[in-house]
Amino acid sequence: MTLLIIDNANQITGYSQDDNLQAWEGVRLAPAPDGFNPALVAHCIVKVSKGKTTITLNLDTALTAAKAARCSQIKEEAARLIAATDWKLQRAKERDTAGWGSLADIDQVLAEREAIRRSSDTAELAANALTDINAVQVFTWSVDVPVPTPNRLTRGEFLDRFTKEETAAILAAADANASLKAWVMRLENSDWIKPAEATPGLQALEIAGLIQPGRAAAILA
Repeated sequence: MTLLIIDNANQITGYSQDDNLQAWEGVRLAPAPDGFNPALVAHCIVKVSKGKTTITLNLDTALTAAKAARCSQIKEEAARLIAATDWKLQRAKERDTAGWGSLADIDQVLAEREAIRRSSDTAELAANALTDINAVQVFTWSVDVPVPTPNRLTRGEFLDRFTKEETAAILAAADANASLKAWVMRLENSDWIKPAEATPGLQALEIAGLIQPGRAAAILA
């Protein structure tokens, strides 16, 4: 049995699980309420009536506090999981810089890290939706929100998909076509390209006859 230690101001100052504990001057002892959790001691209410002391738990504030504590723990757990992938991201970036890897290697790690973030966000929402304190305190979560790996190409990887003849034709035509020139300038200032976003521009190149029909799909494959 857990005994709560109560001072003369009816404030709980501690607890003990020693059934043989005796009260001393300035304090008295009272049994803790069913389901007592030391983490919620601040939300226990002391009531004295006709010399009898009873302890009740303020369920509303205790539930709010339990949710806040669990969500804080979830954030810490997610941060540790993300930190554990730092070496993967560093390796992928270094290999890409050296020419041994690719942007796809980096994106794979970024997707893994994003899955942790989204899963932890979902977990917090689930924890906050609970209405039972015990359920909140034992709530667990896992990385279960799938995040697809981004489909990106570096500018160099994208340009390598054009033949030299196609590139020359596009650059020559851009001098007389403002829209095409703007597309080329945007490409020149992009670190990477999402193939899906490049589709309209490539289709326009086909229509203009600067690349052969079907080349847009081939370039994006």
